[in-house]
Amino acid sequence: MAAFPALRAGPWPRRLLAAAGALALYAAAEWAALGHSLDGSLLEPWNAGFAVSFGLVARYGFAWLPVAAAAPLLAGWGGAEADALVVRVAAEAAACAAAAAILRRRRRERPDIGLPRTVLRLFAAALAAAAMVAVMRGAAIAAPPWQVAATGAHLLLAHLVAVLLVAPLFLVSGTPRQWLRDLGRPSVETLLQVAALSIIAWEVFGRFVNEEVHFFYLLFLPLAWIATRHGQAGTALALAAVQLAPVVTDRLSGHADHAIVELQIRLAVLAVTSLLLGAMASERRQADARMLERQTELAHFQRLNVGWEMASALAHELNQPLTAAMNYTQAAQRLIAAPGPDLERAGRAMSKSVDQIERVGDIIHGLRDFMRKGELRLARNRVREVVDDALRLVSAEANASGIALNAAGLSALPPVMADKTQIVQVLVNLIRNAVQALAGAGTPAGTVAVSGRAGDGWVELAVADNGPGLPPEVLAKLFEPFVTTRAAGMGLGLSISKSILEAHDGRLWAETLPQGGAVFRFTLPVAAAGEMADA
Repeated sequence: MAAFPALRAGPWPRRLLAAAGALALYAAAEWAALGHSLDGSLLEPWNAGFAVSFGLVARYGFAWLPVAAAAPLLAGWGGAEADALVVRVAAEAAACAAAAAILRRRRRERPDIGLPRTVLRLFAAALAAAAMVAVMRGAAIAAPPWQVAATGAHLLLAHLVAVLLVAPLFLVSGTPRQWLRDLGRPSVETLLQVAALSIIAWEVFGRFVNEEVHFFYLLFLPLAWIATRHGQAGTALALAAVQLAPVVTDRLSGHADHAIVELQIRLAVLAVTSLLLGAMASERRQADARMLERQTELAHFQRLNVGWEMASALAHELNQPLTAAMNYTQAAQRLIAAPGPDLERAGRAMSKSVDQIERVGDIIHGLRDFMRKGELRLARNRVREVVDDALRLVSAEANASGIALNAAGLSALPPVMADKTQIVQVLVNLIRNAVQALAGAGTPAGTVAVSGRAGDGWVELAVADNGPGLPPEVLAKLFEPFVTTRAAGMGLGLSISKSILEAHDGRLWAETLPQGGAVFRFTLPVAAAGEMADA
C-alpha cells in the first residue's frame, strides 16, 4: 500500500492506475465496515476509509488531495444525502490537508515514523484531523445539541483509531519489498508471533468482547513482542491486522455499542504504545547500523594507516642498506676512474654493494612474511656473527661521526634461535640510534658498546652509549609508533624492533644509566642442541 507513487511522478497511465488503486482501497475499507453503525447510519465504527486517504496524503503530499476528495464522493454516491456527502468530502479533504501540514513540515519531506518524536507528531496530526472531521460533520446534523456532541465524540474516536491503526502502513520508510527484506525470512519466532496475535485477537474481539473487555490487555503482549523484534515495519503490519480483527468479528458475532466505544479507547492506547515501542526498536537498529558503518569506516582507515606505517617502516629499514650500497658503488666508481685504477679494491667494493642489495631483498621478504603470516625463518645463529654483521653495517656512519664501536663478551655466548636478518635489523637500528644521539649531542669520545650475557634459556644483549641518556617523558612511551627524539626521525624503528623481538619470544626495554647514557637490552631464546643447523 505504501508503494503508491505520487501523482506528479511517472507517466499518466501509471498515475491513473495509482489513483484507481487508492480509490479501490478506500471503497474496500468502506464496504468492510458496513453492517454496524452508531448514531443511525452516520457512522460505521470500524470504517478505515479516511485512514487510507490520511496515509496517502501524509506520505505523498498535497498532490493526493483530489483523490482524498474523490474517494468519499464515489463511495457514498447514491447512498447518502447530497448535503451530507458534500460535507463529508469537504471535511475529509480539509482534515487530510491539515494532517499533511503537521506531518510534512517541509513540502518535500516524507514523514518517517521510525522515530519516537514522529510518532507523537502522528498522534497530534491524527487527533487534529479526526477533530476536524467530527466538528464539520457533526455541525451539519440537524439534531439536539447533546446528540450532536455524542455523534461528534463517536466520529472523533472512530477516525482517530482508524488512522492510528492503518496510516502507519503508509508512513513506514521504504517500500513493502524493503519491509519484507528487513523483516527477513519467516522463522519459527515469526510464525509464533502471528499465531499469538491471531488467537488473542480472536479471543478479545470475538468470544469475550461483549462480556470481558479487560481481556483486551492481552493484545499488548504480541504487539510488544513484534515491535521489539521487527521494528516499525512489523508494528505497522500487526496494527493493520488488529484493525481487521474487529471488522471480521463484528460481522460474524456482532459487537454491543458500549463494547465498541470501550474497545476504541483501548485500541488508541494500544496503537500509540506499540508505535512508540516500534520506533524505539527501529531507532536502535538504525543506531546499530550507523555504528557498524562507522566501525567499518574506522577499520578501513586503520588498514590505510597500517599500510602507510608499513610503507614508512619499509622505507626506514631499506634506507640503511641502500645507502651503504650507494656508498660502495660510488667508491668503486672513484677507484676505477682514478689515474691508476685499483680494480681489486673496486671489485671488493662492488661485492659489498651486492651484499647490501641482497640484504634489501632479505629485509623485504622477511618483513613480508612476518607481517602477512607472522612466520619467522628461524635458525641457530652465533651471537658474535650476528653482532659483527650489524657493526659492519654501521661502522662507516660511526667513523664519519667520530664514534667508537666495540663489542665484548660475545664469543662465549650460546647460539640463539632467531631470524638472522631481522635480528641484524634490530641491532643496526639500536646502534644507529646510539650513534646519531651521540653525534647530535656532541659527546666527546662517544662510544657505543655491545655486550651480552647468558641466562636460563635465553641470551641478553645490551647496546649502551655514553651520551645524554633518555628523558623520563620519552622513556615512558619510547616504543610507541612515531615517538622519536630526533627532528628528522620517523619514530618507527623501536616500535618495529619491539615487534620483531616479541615474535621471537623475546622482549626489548630501555634504561638510563646512573653514570649517564642509555642502554637498550633485549633477549633471545637459546637454541636447543637438536634444533636447526647454523644459519
